[in-house]
Amino acid sequence: MSATTTLYRQTVQVTEEYLGPAGERFIRRQISTHLNIEPEALDKRTLSQLIDWSSIAFALVTNNSRDVDAFTRDLKALVIESK
Repeated sequence: MSATTTLYRQTVQVTEEYLGPAGERFIRRQISTHLNIEPEALDKRTLSQLIDWSSIAFALVTNNSRDVDAFTRDLKALVIESK
């Protein structure tokens, strides 16, 4: 991903790998409900909080624990990349 791609867009891209076109709506809902910030204001600190909430919500959508683990791992990689 390009350095100019916002952390929010990167998060959407990861989420869409698992949820397809519903990924952006899913992640926007997690941000607005649990973080109370604008999506573009997502930063490394708030992404860590978002990962916790999104992993729980994603686990409610699927009973495939491997997908939940992979989704969580891919989102955590964004925190590392944004350092």
